[in-house]
Amino acid sequence: MNLTEDQRYFLSILRETGFIRLDQVLPLLRINEPQKEIIHAGALLRRLRYMGLLARSGDGCICLPDLLRDRPDSEILLSLDVLLALRPERLLQVSARQPYKLCFLLQRSDGWIDYFAVMPVQPGHEGRISQLLQAEQKNYVFLLPLENMEQHRQITLSRSHFFVLRQGERLRFYKGGEAGKQPRQ
Repeated sequence: MNLTEDQRYFLSILRETGFIRLDQVLPLLRINEPQKEIIHAGALLRRLRYMGLLARSGDGCICLPDLLRDRPDSEILLSLDVLLALRPERLLQVSARQPYKLCFLLQRSDGWIDYFAVMPVQPGHEGRISQLLQAEQKNYVFLLPLENMEQHRQITLSRSHFFVLRQGERLRFYKGGEAGKQPRQ
């Protein structure tokens, strides 16, 4: 099957996540090609559906055809939101690696590459998450979506990490020891 670079890039993300919300499609395409428009995203989706490589689920997502009967993982979709909120210059790699919901390599405009791991933290699991991440061998920057601000007090981690909180429609990032402070505007 002859796929374009855009199609291969998009399918590589979809294979790792299983589902992508429709509102995430264009921002994902714009990471590597900022000039992309909604018409390009629509054409890409139509072509991949025609080729039988993706399906539209009933909950506002697209998915791999064999996952059509499954429900999307809300934590993976949140992890994609976290990735997009970082506004990366270039996305080099995406993977869904246990115990993390999503790992990705981002390239900055200065050429520096950062390796991120997203792990949503459910209330009551802060201590377990702290131990798990402290033992990690790789040099990840951990992105920890929290359900409420108070959770940060129960996470002790001497590795590079950011807490992520949803505030309205936006995601806010707080550097490890700065979670109790007001965000910079």
